[in-house]
Amino acid sequence: MTSPGLVLIEKRTTRHEGSDLITSVSGTPGKSDLDERNEAKTFVQSHAGDGTNASDQYVHGMRLVAVLFSVVIALFIVALDQTIMSTILTTISAEFDSFSKVGWITSAYMLPMVCLAPLYGKISIAFGRKYTACVGIVVFEIGLLICALANSMDMLIGGRVIQGLGGSAVQAMVVVIISEAVPINKRPQAMTLIGTTFSIASVCGPFVGGAFTTHVTWRWCFYINLPLGAIALTLLLLVFHPPRPQGNLKTKLSKIDYLGTFLIASGLVLVLLAVTFGGNEYPWRSGAIISLFTTGGAILAVFVYYNFFVSTSPLILKEFVTSAQVMASAFAAFLNFAYFMSLETYLAIYFQVIYNASAWQSGVYLLPLVVTVSVASVVNGFFIKFTSYTKISMMISGVLSPIGVGILLLLGTHASTGTRIGLLIPAGIAVGLSFQTTLLSAQLKAPGHVPGSMILVITFVNFMRTLGGVIGVIMSQLMLMERGTNYITEAIRTHPQYTALAYVPAKTFLSSPKAIWLLPSEARDLVLDSFMKALNDVFYLNLAFACLMFVAACFTTNRRIPKANQIAHAKENGEECSVVEYVELGSD
Repeated sequence: MTSPGLVLIEKRTTRHEGSDLITSVSGTPGKSDLDERNEAKTFVQSHAGDGTNASDQYVHGMRLVAVLFSVVIALFIVALDQTIMSTILTTISAEFDSFSKVGWITSAYMLPMVCLAPLYGKISIAFGRKYTACVGIVVFEIGLLICALANSMDMLIGGRVIQGLGGSAVQAMVVVIISEAVPINKRPQAMTLIGTTFSIASVCGPFVGGAFTTHVTWRWCFYINLPLGAIALTLLLLVFHPPRPQGNLKTKLSKIDYLGTFLIASGLVLVLLAVTFGGNEYPWRSGAIISLFTTGGAILAVFVYYNFFVSTSPLILKEFVTSAQVMASAFAAFLNFAYFMSLETYLAIYFQVIYNASAWQSGVYLLPLVVTVSVASVVNGFFIKFTSYTKISMMISGVLSPIGVGILLLLGTHASTGTRIGLLIPAGIAVGLSFQTTLLSAQLKAPGHVPGSMILVITFVNFMRTLGGVIGVIMSQLMLMERGTNYITEAIRTHPQYTALAYVPAKTFLSSPKAIWLLPSEARDLVLDSFMKALNDVFYLNLAFACLMFVAACFTTNRRIPKANQIAHAKENGEECSVVEYVELGSD
C-alpha cells in the first residue's frame, strides 16, 4: 500500500549483451520525448545483493536518530585513533627509544585497514552490515587494550594492527549504514555526519592526545576509547534492526572471495614493506627490497587477473575500473588522504622539533588545520544539498589542495604565530570539502543493475582512501629520514667548528629529535635548519599529491544528486531487474 501523494510505477529493465539498460514501463504503450528525458534522469539504486532491497534498509523517525548516533560514536573512536597519535609520536618513540619505527605506529594501523577494506563489503553483504560493524567494534576494542598496556614498541605496533583489523570494518560499515538508511537525495545531509565526525575527531585527537601525554600518560589516549566503543556497540545492538540477509550459511560463505582477499592483502603488504624498509633498514638495491617489490608486484598482478577475469564474486567490480568518474572519485580520495594524513603527522613533528613544543602545545598549534576541516565539511554538506552537484565542491577542493599545501613551504624555523595559523587554513578547507564529496560522487555512478554495487563502491573508495593515507605517511617518513640524514651530515661536515656535533651521527637527531635542544645555541640552529629542509621536502612530496588531486577532481561526475521523484530501486528477478519507482506527486 502506498501513502497518499505517492504513485507506484513498476518498470522492468532487461540487460542486453553489449548495450545499455533498456527500460519499459508497464502499461505504457509508447514513450514520448518527455518520457525518454525523464527516464534518463532516473537514478536506479541497486538492490543490496543479499536478498533484500535498498528501500528495505531505510530507517525513519527516532530510530534513525538512534542509529545515526550509534554509528557516529563508532566512527568517532576509529577516526580519533587515526589523529590522536600525531602529537604523541615523539613521546612514545622516546620512551621506547625507537624513533625510526615511529611511522609504523600510524602505518600498522592503516595497513590492515587497506588490505581488508574490500573484503568487508562482501562480508557485510553475506552477514549483514549490523553484525559486521559490531564484530569490527569488538576487535577494535581488543586492539585498544593491547596498545594501552604495551611495554615495548613492537607490542604497541601489534596492538595497532589489531585496531586496524577492526577499524577497517567499522569505518566501511558506518558509511554503508548511513548511506543505506536514507535515499540518495537526503545523503548530502546524512553524510555531513561523516565529515563532521571525522573532523571533530581530528580536532580532539591532537589536542586530547597532547593533553594526556603532557599531563597524565599517553596510554590514556587508548583507554579513553574503551567506554565509547562499549556505548557504540550497545546502542547498535539495541536500536538497529535491519532485514536479515537471506540464504543459509553455505550460501553466505560463498559470497566471500577468499583467494582474492589473500592475493590483494599479501601483495599490498609485501609492496608496502618494501617501501617502508627501502632506504631505511636496507639499501634500495638490496636483494631483500628487490624481492619484496617483485614478489608483491607479481601477486598483485595475479590478483588483478583473478579478480576481473576469474572470480565469481570479485572484491572490486569491473564496472568500477571501467568508469572514469568512479575511478576519478577513488583517486581523489586516495590523493586527498595521502597528503592530509602526512600533513597532520609531520606538522605535529614540525611544531615539536622546530619550536620544542610539548605534545599538548602541538595539538593547539594544529587547531587551525583541523577546525577548518570540520567547518568546511559541515558547510559542504549543506552546499551540496542546495546545488545538487558534487562536482563544484570537488573542483574547489582540487584547486585549493595545491595552494594549501604549497604555502606550507613558507613555514620556517622562525615563523610568526599569525603565519603558523594562517598558512594551515587553505589546506584544511580543501580536505574538508572532499570527505563526503568523493563518496557521493562515486555513488552517483554506481551501476544500478549490479547487485550490491552501492555497498561495494563505498568499500572501494574507502579502500583507496586508506591506501592513500598509508602511502602518504610511509613515503613522508622515508623522505624525512633520508633527506634529513643527508642535510644534517652535510651541515656537520661543513661546520667542523661545532665540536658538540663532531661525534654525533646525523641519524641520532632524527631518532631522538629532543636531543637537538640539548645542543649549544649555534649548533642547535644549524641542525634545526637542516631538519627544516627535510620537512620542506616532505611538503614538496605532499604538493605533488595535491596537484594530482586537482587532476582527479576534474574527471569526477557532473551528475546531479537526484530528486525524490527521480529515484528508483532495483529488485532482483531472475535474469531481469525489476525496477520500482516511487514518485512523490507535487515534489520538485
